[in-house]
Amino acid sequence: MKDSWKIILLALICFVIGTSEFVIVGVLDRIALSANISIAHAGQLISVFALTVSIGTPVAIYFTAGMNQRKLMMISLTLLTLSCVMMIVFSTYPLYLFSRVIMALGVGVFNVLCFIVATKLAPVGKKGSAIATVTLGFNAALILGLPVGRMVTGIFGWKAIFVFTAVLSLLAVFMVLKFIPAFEGEKPMKFKRQLRLMKNKSIMLSLLMSFFWISGYGVLYAYITPYLQHETGMGDRMLSITFLVFGIATLVGNKTGGYLGDKIGIPKTILIAMTINAFTLFLISALPSSINETFLLLVIWGFAAWLPGPLLRYSIISLAPESQGVILSLYNSILQLGLAVGAGLGGIIIENSGTG
Repeated sequence: MKDSWKIILLALICFVIGTSEFVIVGVLDRIALSANISIAHAGQLISVFALTVSIGTPVAIYFTAGMNQRKLMMISLTLLTLSCVMMIVFSTYPLYLFSRVIMALGVGVFNVLCFIVATKLAPVGKKGSAIATVTLGFNAALILGLPVGRMVTGIFGWKAIFVFTAVLSLLAVFMVLKFIPAFEGEKPMKFKRQLRLMKNKSIMLSLLMSFFWISGYGVLYAYITPYLQHETGMGDRMLSITFLVFGIATLVGNKTGGYLGDKIGIPKTILIAMTINAFTLFLISALPSSINETFLLLVIWGFAAWLPGPLLRYSIISLAPESQGVILSLYNSILQLGLAVGAGLGGIIIENSGTG
């Protein structure tokens, strides 16, 4: 298999593991019913996953940095397979939480390794394209994971999603073994050197901005399914359509953000995006909850919410060009931590005030 096809293979695997992360957002109501828990408690499955990725992944990567990277990818995919089996077999909330921790470790480690291996497979001058190809796998999971997961749930039940994911993850283990070269690990950067980056005020400000951005997004995103059901009465078919269009809107917003950043500047683009974001969220909460209006507002919100995405990532990289790997790992951890906090706050709001 040519190296270009190997990179595409990694992107396809990223789609599978990305789906395991995002799909749960679309089936919170079914999980809550199955485990006899509240929607708010079910939402903490998202918080636990994000928190584990944000804290566990950098630690796991640090202590396994010297390991053969193909072997480590296979171990992480095996953890994902195991966690999916646990979601299928178990039926209690504590065990669901435990399985999400295992899943997060597998997904987090594979995510980091996937980008590293893709750049090693790519020839000089095409490493950026390799990263973009892998990123496309995660973006496709964000776009297709929710609607497809909801459709599968409507036909076979929510556990069927994890049956499919477990089978595909196990298949991915053997695909990695057969086609991905056994790259040796690299010596990790010392913690002291990593901590020096935190003394840079510009880096800290960028990280805080990213944290608050994604936390605000996570408050509604984590509970978007029960919100749409309770406030608009959407059924499974309309939910699938809404999730699909919403995912496309986030992808278009992400691409548009990069374009506008080049044309009118990063600060102005971020300011415009945040203004539209806040105004749209106000309208969602203030206007009557009809299906058509809510659908339109969600599309606008998804577009505006992800306009700053590439700009915030680019800004943080440009502040530490000599430590891109470390700063990107830190940035990803901040995003996951922000999602965890957002989902946690959303759960508290729902517990005390409902979805309205």
